[in-house]
Amino acid sequence: MRFELRVAGVFMLAALAGGCSKKREHFDGGQSSKPAVTSSDAAATYVGSAACAGCHEEADAKWRGSHHDLAMQEATLETVLGDFDAEVQHHGETVRFSRKDDAFFVEALDAEGKRRRFPVLYTFGVEPLQQYLLEVEPGRLQAFPFAWDTRLKEQGGQRWFHLQPGERIEPGDPLHWTGPSYNWNHSCADCHSTAVKKGYHRATKRYSTEYVEVDVGCEACHGPGSRHVELAETRAGLLPKSAGFDRRFAGPGDRTWTFVDGREMAVLSSSLPTDEPEACAPCHSRRADLGGENFGYHDRYRLALLDELLYFDDGQIRDEVYVYGSFLQSKMHAAGVICTDCHDAHSNDLRATGNALCTGCHRADAFDGPQHHFHDAGGPGSLCTDCHMPQRTYMVIDDRADHRFGIPRPALAERVGAPDACTSCHRERTARWADREIAKRFETRSADGFAKAFHAARRHEPHAEQALIELIAAGTAPAIVRATALEELRNLASPALPTMLMLASSDRSALVRRAVAVAARGLPPDQRVEVARPLLRDRARTVRIEAVAALLGIDVGTWSQRDREALKKATAEYLEARSHNADRGEGLVDLAHVAMLAGDFEHAEESLREALDLDPTFTAAYVNLADLYRSQGRDQQAETLLRRGLVRAADRATVELALGLTLVRLDRHADAMKHLQRAHALRPESIRFGYVYAVALYDQGHRQAALRTLEEMQRRYPGNREILRLLVAYNRQMGRAAEAARYAKLLDELGGEP
Repeated sequence: MRFELRVAGVFMLAALAGGCSKKREHFDGGQSSKPAVTSSDAAATYVGSAACAGCHEEADAKWRGSHHDLAMQEATLETVLGDFDAEVQHHGETVRFSRKDDAFFVEALDAEGKRRRFPVLYTFGVEPLQQYLLEVEPGRLQAFPFAWDTRLKEQGGQRWFHLQPGERIEPGDPLHWTGPSYNWNHSCADCHSTAVKKGYHRATKRYSTEYVEVDVGCEACHGPGSRHVELAETRAGLLPKSAGFDRRFAGPGDRTWTFVDGREMAVLSSSLPTDEPEACAPCHSRRADLGGENFGYHDRYRLALLDELLYFDDGQIRDEVYVYGSFLQSKMHAAGVICTDCHDAHSNDLRATGNALCTGCHRADAFDGPQHHFHDAGGPGSLCTDCHMPQRTYMVIDDRADHRFGIPRPALAERVGAPDACTSCHRERTARWADREIAKRFETRSADGFAKAFHAARRHEPHAEQALIELIAAGTAPAIVRATALEELRNLASPALPTMLMLASSDRSALVRRAVAVAARGLPPDQRVEVARPLLRDRARTVRIEAVAALLGIDVGTWSQRDREALKKATAEYLEARSHNADRGEGLVDLAHVAMLAGDFEHAEESLREALDLDPTFTAAYVNLADLYRSQGRDQQAETLLRRGLVRAADRATVELALGLTLVRLDRHADAMKHLQRAHALRPESIRFGYVYAVALYDQGHRQAALRTLEEMQRRYPGNREILRLLVAYNRQMGRAAEAARYAKLLDELGGEP
């Protein structure tokens, strides 16, 4: 199970009393004055929402009481909604909620398994649930996993509940509330407050996180407002609304959707330039934060692609992805729809209720009737959102709508293992029935899109590569789909990968160019340089950073001075991004990798040990540190480290594999086989784990067992070249000519050399 703190919509943080301040608030107990800059030549600074309210009364009135305004507040008698005179049991653990005067406390197990009483400093969210931020050490806040259900009692609310009700999370587990996953400073603050500076200090391992406003105030979206205020004071009544801001926004009155030529859907006939929806995307997307200030979305944030752990193969939401990645897939986005066409920017409310919201752009006589939705008007199934925005529940009680705006395709959904809006309601019916009912009413059906291609690629089916190649080459699919297709092609180790990467390297989308840089890591060094080197000068910072990641360790001796300078500049950005996340294991592991490639093994080891000190469950730190020991001939230390990782690491299977390989090098083959077998048993879907286990079996003389393992994997992944090559080789060595020939034929059909 996975828990994410960057929750869109209902959990966007709230204002301090009074709404604004020219002080930057700290979580180390102090405050520092930040006077507003008034010189028009200086960079704009933050002035607080109160400075906006005088001239923008209507917007301010809508914002107050909104989910943005109320999502994080100081814990007071007025803001705390939960019952703080209660005891709650969860898998044998007792949690006590209490109050003393105006202060609130939670008594629970800490990271060491000891009972402690923690002060509640802030509330987090208002509906349908409210969480609480506890201070576990000065400056460090953690989100507590018990939430208060704020719904009415008759709706099942007014109760405490655990966000992971099905399991007991022990202290020391990566998902324990005291661990990194629940840390506010890293995981929540940037999206839930205005102008956040994380303020992590590696030397002391402490945070001094600061912000301008505790909530999502005006400047969280519009940017620092000092220049705008200065202009307003000197040009009262004559100031364009975006003057003095780096971001431009078009209001509803600035955008005209028109029905033309008898079309059933409106087209955008006029609009002022706008920086939306990328202004909304940082807090409404599943992404990594690479740090930096005043950057565009694709400079600072690394948007997650359509990973199979996050999305179903047809693009429907699986894990919580916070809207943007879904919206980028949609025909709405392609047609020019932006967030505020449907949502009021200040109140967060929908601009209309029911189907009226949709019929502003979709003709009611064509779409809002039984002839289109098959259901009685006003009854279940008659809302546009019932079919085109199916909901999925997160955080136990919070239903989120899929913003992909997909068309129900029951048979396709069943084929790729995705949910289906029709049979989700008609549970007694089959997908085939639903598909027939749709076919009766609609003569033409849209194409299958990318679902079959992704489904085939993730199962290494023989036709997967061609489907991905066609998807990429056509260039008509949404950018997030094309980018995902490139990474899937890399995962298949396709011979066509270099050609497709070169084709996509000049794509107009930063998402696609970033995927090119990532996928280039799967190429031989000379091809990697050819693809990634030009991307060092890409206009998007995330692309440049990924280009550096692809080129780490490459010999640049023959490069031009211009290319070496580009690499030097981009490498500085890469290190800046990794250093921004040095409070997390992944940032420190990446910094260690750079140090190792530079031959600085001392600093590499220090960074990896620091990662384990911060998060003793972080698997990559165990594996990378063991690999560092291997490179120095310290396999005994690697074994000791990895055995500790078997107990603490979050991903035991990966540690089992690393330990098995270490024991092979130590010539302890019988012991090694036990760990390699466990790795494969824990992760039978992993091609690498099964491949290594099969090779070890064969080398130890267990040839039939090796073949059985490979044959099972080949049935699971029929188009995987590496498995087929090994099956050809082993069957030939064992004198099984017919079997070798059969696998060789399959390999030949895939375009692979036996």
